[in-house]
Amino acid sequence: MPETQSKEKPRSRIRSMTGYAEAVAEHGGTVLKVSLRSVNHRFLDLHVHLPEALQSLEGKVRREVQEKNPRGRLDLKIIIEGESSSAPQVDEALLGQYVELFQRLGRQYGLAERTDVGTLLRLPGVLNVTGARAGGQDPAARLEAQVLDTLRQTLRRWDEMRADEARFLAEDMEKRLGKIGEAAETLEGRHAEVVQLAQKRVQDRLRTLAGQAGLDPARLAQEAAVLAERADSNEEILRLRAHTMRFAQTLELEADAGRKLDFLLQEMHRELNTFMAKTAGLGEGSLSLTDTAIEIKGEVEKLREQVQNLQ
Repeated sequence: MPETQSKEKPRSRIRSMTGYAEAVAEHGGTVLKVSLRSVNHRFLDLHVHLPEALQSLEGKVRREVQEKNPRGRLDLKIIIEGESSSAPQVDEALLGQYVELFQRLGRQYGLAERTDVGTLLRLPGVLNVTGARAGGQDPAARLEAQVLDTLRQTLRRWDEMRADEARFLAEDMEKRLGKIGEAAETLEGRHAEVVQLAQKRVQDRLRTLAGQAGLDPARLAQEAAVLAERADSNEEILRLRAHTMRFAQTLELEADAGRKLDFLLQEMHRELNTFMAKTAGLGEGSLSLTDTAIEIKGEVEKLREQVQNLQ
């Protein structure tokens, strides 16, 4: 007897737009903290808060975040603490080269030597307030690497949190889809009843029209065809079930599915409105159909609220 292999359910790729994460790194007495908070938003609204020493990294930081998220309101904060605890470091070898250069140029061009220590310390590379060079690595480059590494840790944790929240949302939405599917199946099973109610309505209408003197028989036939077509709601039920199936597939397999899911829910809502409009005038026998359609609309509205939180 051949062994049966159970297929694991594919891991959902959807993400919630709501999440928070942070990562902390410490090096040489300096503590670097990166935190990221996000909530739902129609478009990408990224706010980056950096200390003055890291303003030059804003472009790289933004690109790192934008690659992970297409929309939502995000607040990213990067804080450096304990900078003052690191003693300023002077590159005396470089300082000596500057002094020799100034003296040589002064002799060559007959310029007065008015350079003071304050001016010398402001020259590029002379004074390092973030710590001395380690292993020949430029302090600015080392700080940039540390910032980007800590940012990526934060992004990974943030993505994991959004995936967890999206999984809970997906589980709840799947239950609601099941209820919608069952209710739609009920409506589809009662299609014959709807047809009978529609036929009765057409017959009543025709009897009314037949009592009018001089009415063209062709007019009667046309009126009957129009009434029958308007009352047939089977097409709306079939489309509703098709949208429900497509919603479930998208929820399971696609990333960045929020907008597509919202569109499908709009289509489901439209089909329900059309169905209710068609069955509204079929008499008391259609009241239970209307009640079922209203229950489905309630589930659709709850789904729409949850989809607003999906990326």
